Amino acid sequence: MRTLKKFDNYLIWIWKRVEQCEAIDPVDLENFILENKNNWIATRTLNNYLSWIKTYINYCAMHWYKVFDTRQIIFAKEVKRKIEALSEEEAEQLYNYFKNIVVYSKRWELIKIRNLLMVSLFLYCWLRISELSWIKIKDIQEYMQIVWKWWERRTIVIMEEEMKLINYYLFIRKDKSEYLFVNHCNNYKTSRLSNTAIQTIIRDWWKRAWIKHWIFPHMLRHTFATLLLRKHANIYHIQQLLWHKNLNTTQIYLSVVNTELKETQEKLPRF
Repeated sequence: MRTLKKFDNYLIWIWKRVEQCEAIDPVDLENFILENKNNWIATRTLNNYLSWIKTYINYCAMHWYKVFDTRQIIFAKEVKRKIEALSEEEAEQLYNYFKNIVVYSKRWELIKIRNLLMVSLFLYCWLRISELSWIKIKDIQEYMQIVWKWWERRTIVIMEEEMKLINYYLFIRKDKSEYLFVNHCNNYKTSRLSNTAIQTIIRDWWKRAWIKHWIFPHMLRHTFATLLLRKHANIYHIQQLLWHKNLNTTQIYLSVVNTELKETQEKLPRF
């Protein structure tokens, strides 16, 4: 439905509407996809757009409207995404840096615990950045409810170590914000941390941990999945933990592990 609304907004620009299905031609569809491609929309998303519009055109054809033949629609070939994840040693190095950094004031102690908690929830509770930034204190018990994509709610289990960090962080906080992660700068004590602020914190602090390559928050979620695969966890369990609706989405993490298997196999001496 969202795709058809998006397509309708484009058609209005060229003096057409989605309801005028007989007036829609392949050129309109091609230009719609091209415009979205120029806006850096992913190939998979563009193919989803095409699929929805094709279904709509076929529906119109079933009701005897004279529409163009949808067999003309060509889907783009998707390039397999390269998954970027930390090794177990790098993940440990990053976590220990956040854990062992020395601070000399109460405010920096607060910031240190907040940042350590963020990294812990990324690494061990597989959160997305948008989910992490909107966590409310009232939702935290032995479990935590998270607002997911399209405003669906899901529940995650908080491990004992993360629960201790949460309790300590809330104990040393003095503000009354309803959100778990807030800005502790002098002028913005009660404001919720935005996605951009969280990205900036991770980007600025990983440089000090002496990790060679660039790190972004979603990489920690990738790290969670690949570390579980390295420990021979069931991929169906990982799918449920990551809340992937399609197993194919989870299987992209196998590419990282398969590369390591190939490197291991190449170490075998030849006779």
